[in-house]
Amino acid sequence: MKRILIIILTSFTLTVSAQYDKFFENKTLRIDFYHSGNFEHEYYRPDELIEKTGWAGSKVNLVDTFNYGKFRILVYDKATDQLIYSRGFSSIFAEWRTTKEGHGACGNYQETMMVPYPKNIIKVVYQSRDSINVWNTIAEDEIDPKKSEIIKPKKAKAETIKLHYSGDPSVKLDIAIIADGYTKNDREKMMKDFDSLKNSILSCSPYDKVKEKINIWGVATVSEESGITSPNDTILKKTILKSSFNGINSDRYILTVENKTLQDLLADTPYDQIVIMCNTTKYGGGGIYNFYCTVAAGNKVAAYLFQHEFGHAFAGLADEYYTSEVSVENFYPFNIEPWEPNITTLSNFASKWKNMVADSIAIPTKADDNYKHTIGVYEGGGYMPKGVYRPYIDCTMKSIKINAFCPVCKRAIEQMIEFYSH
Repeated sequence: MKRILIIILTSFTLTVSAQYDKFFENKTLRIDFYHSGNFEHEYYRPDELIEKTGWAGSKVNLVDTFNYGKFRILVYDKATDQLIYSRGFSSIFAEWRTTKEGHGACGNYQETMMVPYPKNIIKVVYQSRDSINVWNTIAEDEIDPKKSEIIKPKKAKAETIKLHYSGDPSVKLDIAIIADGYTKNDREKMMKDFDSLKNSILSCSPYDKVKEKINIWGVATVSEESGITSPNDTILKKTILKSSFNGINSDRYILTVENKTLQDLLADTPYDQIVIMCNTTKYGGGGIYNFYCTVAAGNKVAAYLFQHEFGHAFAGLADEYYTSEVSVENFYPFNIEPWEPNITTLSNFASKWKNMVADSIAIPTKADDNYKHTIGVYEGGGYMPKGVYRPYIDCTMKSIKINAFCPVCKRAIEQMIEFYSH
């Protein structure tokens, strides 16, 4: 029976891999574009097409099965109109447009999507979720790899280091940790910080049990000054990525808007996920799904910051806290089921972790010590004390706790690792 199953699975893998070989070359097409608008309006404007050596993503799982993110990109083979690649993502723009400023003047942000390099003409469709979570097409573009102006890759002005190497990037989850705010004299500190962040994720459950499915790359850069910018502390630093605290008017939120610089520095690095390692002791970080996450590498709880923020960027996990001040407003309408796997408004709980809740557990569930280690439905999450629910009383996505993901968050992480490592 096992032998038959192995033969069936092998045959399936070969068939799906053949789909990759049919439509794509073993290269990457980097699509740079501008994403602009405000709460009511949204626009995409093409920027540049850039070739990148190799393809780090899965050659089997080409079409996104998670339905996560505020936006998504769909790639169709023009001749057959077959969907050949898709990926969901979020961005700074998605969060900015929910702030007070986002209800007025237009914002304009650089964004990038990586797709396998097409052999033939493709149609690229950009979609956005509306207020009731329905996907709407915002823009379409046609790319002919033989006629379109595609820039050849330039060697990155950064050094790529193997921090943890398990094998071929196309069958591994590839995490690129890129440094910001480290000068030539900070090289030793940079290497120690690389090592610390690597260890913090590989020692955390469930990553610790699948180390052989993960590659971690360090991208060593050189900044003009040590540290990163913190506007509220009147600190301005000249760094290669211009990472800064006070992103979207939240002091602890570290962001960079220098997307093109970031991507240029990663030109020689295979990656599925980007982590920006910031040379600062001040508490802070950020994580945006399939975009990047940032970590204050010198802070005493840097391990927690990495685990928490990477949970956002990699697995699409939502914040489960509801008492800290944030700049976004009405981020989760109570009548719509959030796309994140670890929170619910009970609008469509069956699509979340309902199958993990025992029949004896009340929904909603009272958050007391009797249920301290019980999967339930606890009110408070997604920055809201009422109307949004989380699966566990406490978790790394709620509190400053290292290696404390709840079973629901672990399941989401495990599913994503499997998606990238096939």
